[in-house]
Amino acid sequence: MWRCSVLALFAVAADDTRSAACVTPNVANPNAPDAQELFPGYKAVNVVTSDNTIAADLSLGGTACNVYGNEISDLVLEVQYQNVAQVNIKIYPKYIAQSNRFLYILDESLSPSGSISPGCTVNNSDLTFEWTNDPTFQFKVTRAQTGEAIFDTYGQKIVFEDQFLELVTNMVPEYNIYGLPEAIRGSFRLPNQYTQTFWNQYNDMNDQPIDANMHSTHPVFLETHYGNGSSKSHVVYGRNLHGQEWLLRPDRVIYRTIGGSFDFYFFSGPSPTEALAQQQLGVIGTPVMQPYWALGFHQVRWGHQNWTVLQDIIDGYAAANIQLEAIWNDLDYLFQYRIFSHDNNTYPIGEAIEFIARLHANGQYWMPILDPSVYVPAPGNVTDSNPTYDRGKALDLYIKRGEGYADDYIGIQWPGFSVWPDFLHNATQDFWTNEMKLYHDQLPFDGWWLDISDMSSWCTVSCGTGRLSSNPTHVPFKLPGEPGQINYDYPEAFCQMNATEAASASPRACRKRHSLLRQAVAPYATHNDGYNTTEYELHNTYGYVSGKATYAALLSVFLGKRPFWIARSTSPGSGAITGHWGGDTNSRWGNVYMTIPQALTFSVAGIPYFGVEMCDLNGNVDMELCTRWMQLSAFFPLYRNHNSRNTIAQEAFRWATTAEATRRAMDVRFRLLPCQYTLFYAAHKRGETVLRALSWNFPDDESLKSVDNQFMLGPSILIMPVLAPLLRTSQGVFPGVPDTRWYDWYTLKKVQAQPGQNVTLNMAVS
Repeated sequence: MWRCSVLALFAVAADDTRSAACVTPNVANPNAPDAQELFPGYKAVNVVTSDNTIAADLSLGGTACNVYGNEISDLVLEVQYQNVAQVNIKIYPKYIAQSNRFLYILDESLSPSGSISPGCTVNNSDLTFEWTNDPTFQFKVTRAQTGEAIFDTYGQKIVFEDQFLELVTNMVPEYNIYGLPEAIRGSFRLPNQYTQTFWNQYNDMNDQPIDANMHSTHPVFLETHYGNGSSKSHVVYGRNLHGQEWLLRPDRVIYRTIGGSFDFYFFSGPSPTEALAQQQLGVIGTPVMQPYWALGFHQVRWGHQNWTVLQDIIDGYAAANIQLEAIWNDLDYLFQYRIFSHDNNTYPIGEAIEFIARLHANGQYWMPILDPSVYVPAPGNVTDSNPTYDRGKALDLYIKRGEGYADDYIGIQWPGFSVWPDFLHNATQDFWTNEMKLYHDQLPFDGWWLDISDMSSWCTVSCGTGRLSSNPTHVPFKLPGEPGQINYDYPEAFCQMNATEAASASPRACRKRHSLLRQAVAPYATHNDGYNTTEYELHNTYGYVSGKATYAALLSVFLGKRPFWIARSTSPGSGAITGHWGGDTNSRWGNVYMTIPQALTFSVAGIPYFGVEMCDLNGNVDMELCTRWMQLSAFFPLYRNHNSRNTIAQEAFRWATTAEATRRAMDVRFRLLPCQYTLFYAAHKRGETVLRALSWNFPDDESLKSVDNQFMLGPSILIMPVLAPLLRTSQGVFPGVPDTRWYDWYTLKKVQAQPGQNVTLNMAVS
């Protein structure tokens, strides 16, 4: 059943039982059959309308071609005018067995959805749904007042097969699209020759491959149309979390997915900030209100050997007069990287209690790391126990191997052979909450950062099955700081055992290069939802469901308080429960720059609490790069310095220049905290944005559409960072002049600027 994907998601292996030529069009094989040419399309029949809905049956308009799977001959069309600014269009199979429901329908428990507001009708909607059957069913969404199309499938066909769906919308020339996170990109405005893949995974190449899929799936974009000195913006959200791709081309956007249905939401704006707020208020939920201390400065490193080293870091910041809000722990504090444990040799419990008590007495916080995977102890080895695993196993709540097997799926994560809690199981929430309470009773942590929640597994298939006696086994790649490991790029090559498994896999089992199995729990693993729903259908939802369980558990641990935690893997709705950090950065100037587009795309996704690993996680940083990064990130909501083992220390107090620059940047940050926290309140209550592109605050200025070396905090604070080495000045535009007046924060002098003119300001390192 499971097809391989090479580069793009949809290629079928050449030795598939179908002909070798039957390969889905993708960037690797543009000459493959085009579904738009071969597919017969549909005809709308039995059309029924009401004040705020349109319903119809869609019947196959010709002979099935079955080029990439089995065509679904009977579909249902549902159109809802849900509120003045919001239209929802659903197309899904007419006949769905309950046991197969998740293959086509995304349940509310996995991702929030919208509904019709009282009093909304087609007559008072900002948007209009238009359709035709000539020559096949096609539709467009237009602005009611002007007739301008914001989504237009005219001249295209709807393709709906069991494992391949395609929808094409025509685009205006030189269109302006923003969003579709998560990826590391060189620009905020997406190019018109670009492919965004969504299949959550932990990547190699330092976790920072340019333009590749990463940990999160947010199939949503903001589009802006300019004309006659003004603009109008709208948001398009494709509510589907199957593996998918969005192919941006000069005259069209092609949407492809390997399952689910078409469930599109359109938000009319017309300003960028209005459209983004409508998405949050109408469907995905407004951002969670963070505790105030979350906006302080945070420090973490993978490689802190013990509590004494942590205390030295805290003391170093105090001596440098740099206010440290929270100290974080990476994997080091855990016993052999096992969750809900602690290494009693290097992090003894007695010292832990004293250390955390000192932190709390000083108004500071402790934030340890947490992964969802649970270590499986070696059977028969009484010294290799894991009570967390035992309690979960007694409830039979781990994800299953599938393919007819009822045993647990066992992959590899940091501690060795591991299993994954199934958050669709009825007992998992209580289990997860109980584990957190038990652990908090031992070590009173103040929050979590939930890592590797993208269902990554570093071996092929259920590689631990029958091999548990060798646990604890090492991950199949060298870790930073281990003998012979001088490559800080974390090459996650398969070990020999796993390479052998991959070579003997069947043609329908995806191979290791760019496949659905690459560094992930296998697509045929099954969930405990009563229907044996597969990971193929639910893979991109794990970050959200594990996040919901974590948030609910923290609410029980910290009664009456706002929990603070961040998640590595997110999807629509995650912003209502958590924040996000941008993955493992590299010590390159390009990575400093690319954090700005990444932060702005998460504003599009409704996750304003965002930050990156300042000064880099991978590789050695120098004074100047770290200083400029500390200055830039002082205006991001999450302000955290993080690096890895076997690299030079990079805490902000290590260089006198960096320490001075950090104090100055933090002084500005702290003076702005009332403003920033008010912005978060507005985001929480009204769906407003915190970090903003310049074009959002000045939407009628077309010259700003590609500006992403600057950004704004709220409506009036403009950030102009230095993003290259050896510079002592920064260049940028000051939008809105002459009607808007700008003042230099440090000198309080009015900035002399002309419309569209780059202005140079002095920007000393410290």
